[in-house]
Formats: sequence, structure tokens, C-alpha cells
Amino acid sequence: MCENCAREDDDLVNVRRVYIVPESWDTPGSSTTLSEHELWCFSCRSQYPHEEVEDG
Repeated sequence: MCENCAREDDDLVNVRRVYIVPESWDTPGSSTTLSEHELWCFSCRSQYPHEEVEDG
């Protein structure tokens, strides 16, 4: 089961969630990558920022 959307799927990949804050007129853009791993389906991986976790 996908840990992002709770969809049952056979194509799950281990990822790290990435939060992105866009640049504003008074604030630089930034991103934060979480250290926890989650299993995400193809749909979530195609729509949300993430980093795939390498095996090993």
C-alpha cells in the first residue's frame, strides 16, 4: 500500500519526501528532504517531489 495516498499497488518504490518552498520577492526558494523512507506508487511519484532511495 502506498504510504502517501493509501492506494494498493504492486509498483511501490522506496522514496524520501521533498518539501519545496518557491522563491518569493523577499524570500529565497528552498527545499527540505526528509530522512525517513516511504513506499510510494507510480501516481504519487509522478506528481510529488521526492528522491528515490538507492538499494543497499
